[in-house]
Amino acid sequence: MNIILLFSDDANQRALAHRIARIAPVEAIVLCKPGQPGRGGISAQLGRLARGLVGLPLRKAWFAMLRRYEREYPDFPIEPRLAVSDINDPAVLAVIDSISPDLAIVSGTNLLKQPLIDAISRTGRIMNLHTGISPYIKGGPNCTNWCLATGRFDLIGNTVMWIDTGIDSGNLVATEQTPLERTESLTELHVKVMDHAHSLLLRCVERFAAGSPLPDVPQAEIGSGRLFLSRHWNAAAAARAVLNFYLYYRRAPRRADLRLVALTPPS
Repeated sequence: MNIILLFSDDANQRALAHRIARIAPVEAIVLCKPGQPGRGGISAQLGRLARGLVGLPLRKAWFAMLRRYEREYPDFPIEPRLAVSDINDPAVLAVIDSISPDLAIVSGTNLLKQPLIDAISRTGRIMNLHTGISPYIKGGPNCTNWCLATGRFDLIGNTVMWIDTGIDSGNLVATEQTPLERTESLTELHVKVMDHAHSLLLRCVERFAAGSPLPDVPQAEIGSGRLFLSRHWNAAAAARAVLNFYLYYRRAPRRADLRLVALTPPS
């Protein structure tokens, strides 16, 4: 079986690549390294500054998590074939054609467009890892922080889906809430969510590699939710996330009314 990883170059992705390589053969890795966005006008720069200041606890927690992975996983398990600024680059199509993957795993890249999806689908499937429980909460830049900002602590978790051209809109393979004690620091929260994300994806990959059937559930059958985009993440959203975490995270009631997609459906 041939597996290709279409990943960003972040330390959490390197950790995930190593964990996948321990259970299944990874034939190739393609890195997506988007260029830096333009600075924009004064208003945009002031907005980023305000967001960075009020969201500083969130940023510190995220980078503390990355440093943990960086210490253990400084490199990828195999040398990446190439690095591109857009995962839809023609060079990526050439790699796909050369290895005919049975499974492409996508995490941390920009959206795949139809030609790339079609190229992979000729020989295999495309699996995507999303932090956040779809269809209830989708998009970016970080759905754990959006869960905090909206006060939906019950939506802190992860999704594995079959990819399509939409934003976190593909059919669902598995959704799970991250097991939490509600005593975590912000850093511990992000580490637990990411480790749980990796665990969920690995279980899906193991079943795929074994030829076992996997769920393929349209999100509309589960429910509806909200799509957040990076441009929505402003100073007000960051402030709500920080305040909700420190004021309500530890004492908010637990909810158990979510419809989830179980990796192993109950008999």
